[in-house]
Amino acid sequence: MKHHAKGTKKKQEKFDLDGFSCLPDCILSHILSFLDTKSAIRTSILSKRFKLAWTLIPCLHFEFSHVIMTELEQAMSTAESFKSCVYNVLQQREHTTLTKFQLSLPDQDAGSKLIEDCAFYAAQHNVQDLKIHGFTELEPAKLPRSLLTSTSLISLHLHNAYGRGMELPKSVILPNLKVLRLEKFEFSDKKYDGWLSTGCPNLETLVLSKCWINPGDKLADLDLNSPNLKNLEIEYWSCVWDCLDGCMIDVMAPRLSFFKFVGHLVRVNFKGGLACLDELCIDLFCPSLHLCTVVHECRELNGEFLDHLFQQICVVKCLFLSPNTIEVCSLTNSGLNMPFDTINV
Repeated sequence: MKHHAKGTKKKQEKFDLDGFSCLPDCILSHILSFLDTKSAIRTSILSKRFKLAWTLIPCLHFEFSHVIMTELEQAMSTAESFKSCVYNVLQQREHTTLTKFQLSLPDQDAGSKLIEDCAFYAAQHNVQDLKIHGFTELEPAKLPRSLLTSTSLISLHLHNAYGRGMELPKSVILPNLKVLRLEKFEFSDKKYDGWLSTGCPNLETLVLSKCWINPGDKLADLDLNSPNLKNLEIEYWSCVWDCLDGCMIDVMAPRLSFFKFVGHLVRVNFKGGLACLDELCIDLFCPSLHLCTVVHECRELNGEFLDHLFQQICVVKCLFLSPNTIEVCSLTNSGLNMPFDTINV
């Protein structure tokens, strides 16, 4: 009788130590989703139950950079071995829906095929949140049509490392996309058909960082006609000094509540004006100039753009101006008499 009680106690202790083993796949995969991909794969050595549990995780994150190297990454110290590891994970993973997929190759060329294959895999598994930070030395990657017409995609972040990782999609139809961030992409007549206005009808947040319009191209203005857009950020818009006055971003966003601008101002024209903004953030500065003779002209032009922006706004609940912006205002006497009402400055 005592022997039986002792055996029961040992079994109970074993159960307490490995309580995860009795959990259903859906709960176990949800728990593992809070770990990064490498840590989730490491759990395969814990027990038989965990051996293939990681293959059900709904989130995948692959990052390769010589700047960040851990002990586990020594096996992936080259682009070829990194690609091999990525393909191995994709082949072993179960064909379940992906909630999030991230591929980061900020400074290493793993080839355009890896980017294309990962984008295709994400699309085939109904990814909801996709982030690709890619770089290729030779031919840029072309994103698959299945991704550019996805009905599951809600958030998309494309970071074109050094402007040479991916081609800007010419045409996109993403009916359920709500968040879009583009970094280091060139807009031109041949590469862009206006899909920011026509292909993303439910877009709510748009971030354009270090993008530019090809100088001298037929596409002189970038039209952003987005009826559901609530948040717009334009960061470090790149523009050749000689073309600065000819570059225009036309925005039609009646529901816009947040606007942030960082960098030197291109002309941002809000068609129909802005009745009310919850928050306006401006960090304005002059671009780096080697010719001191045009510094004053640059400041004047930035001041004019700032005045033009302020004239389009009726009410701002919260206004944030960086010290650089205030300096430009004081040097050019621009934007000091704000024509709109502010609640908090």
